[in-house]
Amino acid sequence: MKRTYACPHCNAVLNPNVKIVLRARLKKRTGLFLFSPKPGNYDVFVPQGFGLEKGHRVEFACPVCGADLTSSKGKNWAEILFSSSSGARGSVIFSKIYGSHATCFITEEKVRWYGEDARECTNFWGAGPDRDQ
Repeated sequence: MKRTYACPHCNAVLNPNVKIVLRARLKKRTGLFLFSPKPGNYDVFVPQGFGLEKGHRVEFACPVCGADLTSSKGKNWAEILFSSSSGARGSVIFSKIYGSHATCFITEEKVRWYGEDARECTNFWGAGPDRDQ
């Protein structure tokens, strides 16, 4: 199933090819990060010398319109939109903390958590995570 990811502000496609492209900022450093579009895959391409350490909170923005992607669910979460070839639509919320592996796909029908750190999260309505492996 192919997923298309988009900015919730300008609707620009964030994965025009194989990877999801987001603008990242940590303190005064900025760069483009490339993420896997596959839920649960936390491989990320970071510019050489960016200086990330586990626990750093990275701020993400749309590479097209520059809008902040911080989720309304909390300052440690970023949020983008997705649609799939099967017709599913919703949002993806993921941790902005480097080294934290927690991602949440939200549709009208279901909330799905991915990543080994998802067990430490509760969903945004107070229930425990419903994790797909």
